[in-house]
Amino acid sequence: MKSLKKIIALILTVVLLGLTVAMPVSAASKVDPSEGTMQKLEAYFYMFVDKLVFALGKILNTVIPGLDWGRTWQNYDDYHSPDTFYVGEEKFETEVAPDAKWSMGYSYNSLLEGLDVLNGEYFMAGALQAVKGQAPTEILDDQGVNVYAISDGTSGIVVEAVIDGYGFARGDVLEIRKRLSDFAKEKGIISINISTLHQHSLIDTLGMGVALVPALLTNPGLSIIGADVTNFKSGKTQKFMDNLYKVVTETITEAVNDMEAGTLYYGSADAEDLMYDKRKPITFDGEIHRFRFDPKNEASDEIWVCEAGIHCTSFSSKDTAISSDYPYYFREYIKETTGADVVFVQGAELAITFEDKNIEPIGSGKNAEVKGYATELAKRVIGITNEVALDPVLNIKMREVAIKADNPIHILAVREGILNTVVARNVFDTMVITEVGYMELGNKVGIAMIPGEISPEILWGGVTSKENSWTKTSWDFAPMKDMAKIEKLICFGLTNDQVGYILPDNDFRSMFTENEEINACALNAGSIITGAFESLVASVK
Repeated sequence: MKSLKKIIALILTVVLLGLTVAMPVSAASKVDPSEGTMQKLEAYFYMFVDKLVFALGKILNTVIPGLDWGRTWQNYDDYHSPDTFYVGEEKFETEVAPDAKWSMGYSYNSLLEGLDVLNGEYFMAGALQAVKGQAPTEILDDQGVNVYAISDGTSGIVVEAVIDGYGFARGDVLEIRKRLSDFAKEKGIISINISTLHQHSLIDTLGMGVALVPALLTNPGLSIIGADVTNFKSGKTQKFMDNLYKVVTETITEAVNDMEAGTLYYGSADAEDLMYDKRKPITFDGEIHRFRFDPKNEASDEIWVCEAGIHCTSFSSKDTAISSDYPYYFREYIKETTGADVVFVQGAELAITFEDKNIEPIGSGKNAEVKGYATELAKRVIGITNEVALDPVLNIKMREVAIKADNPIHILAVREGILNTVVARNVFDTMVITEVGYMELGNKVGIAMIPGEISPEILWGGVTSKENSWTKTSWDFAPMKDMAKIEKLICFGLTNDQVGYILPDNDFRSMFTENEEINACALNAGSIITGAFESLVASVK
């Protein structure tokens, strides 16, 4: 997948610049400017090439037709938050109110039911293709949406829907919120959040499974005549998205209506030996976290909300089997073993994948290894012994963030309708409007809600030093865990948007040497998101 993305980046660059330049991608992947003079020189070379690509790409993005041609995009100076943006609470309460009590609800529904997804009209998410989208040929397990709704009885209801999918753009998040607006007012919902788990082996929910050449030949013309964006070529199939909107809306409604009183616990288990970080600096959260809701009604099932930052990449990018990867079998094992309903949320995963060297496969099919891994991960969670009861105190606040996109590949994808990103124009700049959130539970656990795949070191410390960085600059932010001033901070990644990888500015490398830089919307997305989080937390502390 990494090599394929590099090739696609090169193809897009050639399309953008009209050049036929061959880059030594395989050798470049070993470039580390901290390892000697030659490595530094190689790094400087690739940084120069990137700057050339970015500069020429920006020029060509102003002359190649896109969604900003033939229609009016809102000026950034005139931008105002949509009605479907949920701010949450302006002030965080820390005292337990007299009538406070935890209540939670849960629901799950399939996104495949009723659709013939093997008819060639749908495309796999994590398989970038040049000429023809990669259609699925078999179904190993389900692609669905898990929802939990939670309230402390005093501050309104918070909802999170976790979609089995590669990613989900904020424009699609706003569509779901719009459909729920009346219900939200009726029920006192103060926050609706949509996350994805970043499985590569599913029907596309973001657009990255697009056939690139047809899209780049067709979409510019459609933009000139002002055609409906739903007619643009994308990895997403409109029929699938319409069904997804309907199913997610219904599932959220069911979860809220299912809410009942109970007790909420938090605990964690060590899973570091099950994780592998492919990118220096090696810094990540090696725990898997669990919020366990125990309902007062003994006839009701427990609800577990679990989090860990581990990429879902069990299947090859060439594989055409639909699978929700290890989260599906993780949830299934816990349900069958304990009876609990499980919502798994993706954490700060950046370049972290699963480590399964000592895992025994279960069965003999192509999903045998992923079943084995999911089972071991589930056993760790089931065996948690350090949990504590959380006081019924729930706080959440969200903030919109504007990022000036400077990656020409990302800008092209947005302008050509491949990604349903919320944008505004600032003269010739494309401003990506996303959102960052912070939630606290029981005055003990804080949750950073991040709209993409963030470097773990931004949250917990250990960012590359000035001397060892590519840019020879420093990272001047404290870790997010210190900003939050909370006993434990965890991360809900890919939440309410997918703006790509979020890297420390000083460790932004070349798109021709790394996988992550190809899918980052801006060189300074890291500092923009981190600064917004710092400001957000400071406003409630």
